[in-house]
Amino acid sequence: MDHIRFLKLIADPRARSLQYRDVVRAYYDRITAEYRARWGDSFHLPLLTDLQPLEQGILGAEQLIFLEGNLGPSMHILDVGCGIGGPTLNLAEMSGAEVTGVNVVERQVQIARERAAARGLSGRVRFEVADAMALPFPDAFFDAVVVFESGCYMPDKPHFYRECARVLRPGGRFLGIDWMAREGLDREARVAYIEPICRIHAIADLIDLGQLQRYLDEAGLAIERCEDVTAWTGLTQAPAPSAEEQARARAFGASADGGLPETSAWLRLGGVALRMGARAGAFIEGLWVATRRVSSSTIEEPVGS
Repeated sequence: MDHIRFLKLIADPRARSLQYRDVVRAYYDRITAEYRARWGDSFHLPLLTDLQPLEQGILGAEQLIFLEGNLGPSMHILDVGCGIGGPTLNLAEMSGAEVTGVNVVERQVQIARERAAARGLSGRVRFEVADAMALPFPDAFFDAVVVFESGCYMPDKPHFYRECARVLRPGGRFLGIDWMAREGLDREARVAYIEPICRIHAIADLIDLGQLQRYLDEAGLAIERCEDVTAWTGLTQAPAPSAEEQARARAFGASADGGLPETSAWLRLGGVALRMGARAGAFIEGLWVATRRVSSSTIEEPVGS
């Protein structure tokens, strides 16, 4: 996808939703190498970062999901939106489980497979090119489903959570961390703080914790934990972006005339947008743990979905 078309798509919330597969692929085709060089192989925010280096905070998020999910060697786990396989491979090593990662970005799946082979995990870790809006697995196929900041890219969040619940066995755990908006934001706050995040990171939209709880319940999932863990990410303690940085973040993608910035500048603007939103209390990192209800034999699509 050429830069002009990409900029036009990310500047339009409706286009980001309707053409999410093309938008996500174009985004990660552009930023994966630089992101990996600057951040590492796990493309998510750190948690539990007090007095910890970045890499330990990132691993801390994965360890938290491992512990909350009670993941073990007899399980088959699905990592939805697996990136280049950082969390997938780390969870496989922590748990001894069989783990499958899915992703719509072909190049990232190729890298993930190469990394699995290099770490000697190809025997019980596999990666597939697949759309999480239509998972290519039978009902009740997995013992646990995990999400690391990938659900935010899905254009129809209720349908996405139903898909995750569909492939989860009764009694299985669905858990993750994801980017969300604070509940009760007015339109002005969403335009000022949430839209820059979505535009820069090529995200469809952000829901809030109340919506998440409702969608999980409607998908046949019993919620055990659902909370705001933004304070654990370090975003609110980071230095405040300058007025100039904030203006550039809000203007990103608004015009195709100037083209895309260099990838390093693009990623810096992404960090600016996250800090802006978190410091204003508009953006949050959400954590949830849920279990598929044993009594839910089927999950039906609502009429009109």
